[in-house]
Amino acid sequence: MDGTARFACSVCGSPSIVLPAVLADEAVVSCGGCQSALGSWLGYKSYVSRSIHAEYEAVPVQPMICVDPIIARALAEAL
Repeated sequence: MDGTARFACSVCGSPSIVLPAVLADEAVVSCGGCQSALGSWLGYKSYVSRSIHAEYEAVPVQPMICVDPIIARALAEAL
């Protein structure tokens, strides 16, 4: 892996998502291309957090500075 996270809908291949109107953990995140349900907001946040960490791991010797609230908890645990 080259450190670049990639996402695409498994149904139509679109990299686009539609966020739920209310960002509750159980709310459904949908594909922006075909409107298929992709999973929950909690699951999507976890996916993004893992992707950011995987990308960081691929770039050695650089300090991780991130103010994104999606990964704030995971970052605090890592430090």
